[in-house]
Amino acid sequence: MTKLRHLLLAAFALVCIASVPAQAAIGVTTVTAPSTISNPYSIFTVSYGLTGSSIMASSQIRFYLASSPQGTANRVLMSSQQILLGRAGTGVYLPPTGTLSASFSYATVQASAQTVLAAAAAACVPQSVYIQVEADFGLPWGDDTLIGTTKLPDFYFTAGTLTPATITPGGTVSFTADLYTACTAPSASTLGVFLTDANYNVLSYIGGIPVSAGAGTFSVAPTAITFSTAIAPGTYYLVLVADVDGDVAETNESNNQGAFTLTVVASQPLTVQDSASALDSDLPGPVREHLDQYTPTIGYVDGFASMSR
Repeated sequence: MTKLRHLLLAAFALVCIASVPAQAAIGVTTVTAPSTISNPYSIFTVSYGLTGSSIMASSQIRFYLASSPQGTANRVLMSSQQILLGRAGTGVYLPPTGTLSASFSYATVQASAQTVLAAAAAACVPQSVYIQVEADFGLPWGDDTLIGTTKLPDFYFTAGTLTPATITPGGTVSFTADLYTACTAPSASTLGVFLTDANYNVLSYIGGIPVSAGAGTFSVAPTAITFSTAIAPGTYYLVLVADVDGDVAETNESNNQGAFTLTVVASQPLTVQDSASALDSDLPGPVREHLDQYTPTIGYVDGFASMSR
């Protein structure tokens, strides 16, 4: 009797198992990301579809930024969201049919994804990224998008030194400077060197230094300037202007200047012979307007100075 009872229970279990359909995990069938995301600080929407079934009433959907459609190395999590599944009446749950969507922006994603989005937004050219969607811990699927925009170059000075900073009439100074642009300048340009009075009124265009096309730091080699013996004692500025002829379109045309303070004295004390002036790129007043009104000519201008490299 006991043996027969066991056989009947086993047969009943097999019938029950056979009556439950085979289970499949929830999976991603399609993913559609925007072809471009010009500004990831604004809202963008990802569409996706699901298939399969589950014995659970919900599924965890994860969204990643990745370098390939299905690769999991070096990807970063944007967001994780739980969706409810519909009961199929057979002891399993099914995902919603049709196209689902989720919206994101820089402010709503995880910190690691914010780092990726910020870097793409700041890059000089749009960055190719895959947005992956993964259901529970199944196989992810992704679609590619371009994040960011193409940026113009932006010249600004990062360093520079003028030595000595105090001279007598007829004296010679030497200056160096570092000019930087993160994004590529498509053509060559000219770095203009001006002498102004203490109010940034242009007294002389001393000369121009060629700057090659490209990106990164352009270092001006030590450049000597010899001043006229007739220059009056007082305070002057040696002003450097990147792209003085306006050959290169930039994102910011108002930060191209830097200035050294130069003092001319009737007789120079020994204590200031080794003085130096650092390049100041935060100039007060409408300096660019003063300089734009002046038409450059190379060499001795108004008898103030000459430049040699």
